[in-house]
Amino acid sequence: MKRNRVRLAALLLALLLAAGLAPPKGRAVLSGVYFTAVNEQLLELSSDTMPFLSGGVWYVPSRLFVGTDLGVNYVPNYTLGLEILYTNKTDLRFNMEGQYAFDRSGNTYNEYAIERGGVVFFPLPLVCRRFDLRWSITETDTVPLIRVKSASAILDDRDFIDAAAGQMSSRYAEYEKAVTSTGEGLPPAVDQPVQAAEGQKVYLVVDGQPDTLSVLAQLGSYQATFLLTVDEMEDGDLLRALVAGGHGVALEASGETDSELEYEVEQARALLWQATCSWLELVWCANRTDPGPVLDRLGCEEVSADLSARDGLAEPSQAAVLMRSIGRYREDVSVFLGSGRARLGGLPTLLEALAEGGYRVCAWRIGGRQAAG
Repeated sequence: MKRNRVRLAALLLALLLAAGLAPPKGRAVLSGVYFTAVNEQLLELSSDTMPFLSGGVWYVPSRLFVGTDLGVNYVPNYTLGLEILYTNKTDLRFNMEGQYAFDRSGNTYNEYAIERGGVVFFPLPLVCRRFDLRWSITETDTVPLIRVKSASAILDDRDFIDAAAGQMSSRYAEYEKAVTSTGEGLPPAVDQPVQAAEGQKVYLVVDGQPDTLSVLAQLGSYQATFLLTVDEMEDGDLLRALVAGGHGVALEASGETDSELEYEVEQARALLWQATCSWLELVWCANRTDPGPVLDRLGCEEVSADLSARDGLAEPSQAAVLMRSIGRYREDVSVFLGSGRARLGGLPTLLEALAEGGYRVCAWRIGGRQAAG
């Protein structure tokens, strides 16, 4: 064993020399960024698989259990809706819908897995307890390192960090350059959430079809305001689903003249009343600069957005960027999100961050929306 330890230390020292000198202390400027390692293997630095803290629990990506020497295997079971970690002795089965875990012996656990941007993250303490693993979080010269270790780990944390310092330096430099040059790629961590002002509301505005039902599923118990054209409002089942869920329904008007806008409102009102016995009061006017007078005459209110994510929320990193923008407002704020499942993969991350920050997520109600500045 001692000979193996010396051989491995020499190998890691060679990697250190090949990667260059270690960076000066205090070099890192990005927050919420973490290295991950499995035994003596430093994993790639990626915002898509960055560990994060949620509810006081560290979560790590499924990447840790694929192609590493932890001895724990990962396999998804899409038919049963389970994400499974297993060895030849035991297992953990995470129910994604029910938000709990259980094992082959019938034991259940309150901890659950989280999916972000198509990546499944597992609660690190539970996984380590179940599979006899150890984990640690240690400061380095760039960003903290989260390391998961099995019985086969050789180096202690400090020796590993010293040996891998060159790799950490180069990988962090590449990551920092990519993030600062594009403004994107920030990690999904929400361990230090933006805090709402007292009673502050966030009004989420979502463009409607063709994928409204999938957006509803992602929203869960949260309400938003959906923009629908007159043609889209012909889907009575969709209107009933929105109203039954407490969501706001707004006409996405295209008319440029007063008469065109009035005609659209009359059509939309007839469709919404027929399907739900609800009266249309909200209108989004994309082609009008001052629709106020005609909307006042019709008894309607204009839906608008203080912030816009017109490119959607395809990634958790985009949710983190949007969350920082929301944090600059200290009163109620409306946010246009766009639509489509492929573009809203980061919506669960945004909702979690809003909840942890104490924001109230609401549907737009006439007279209840205070202008945010």
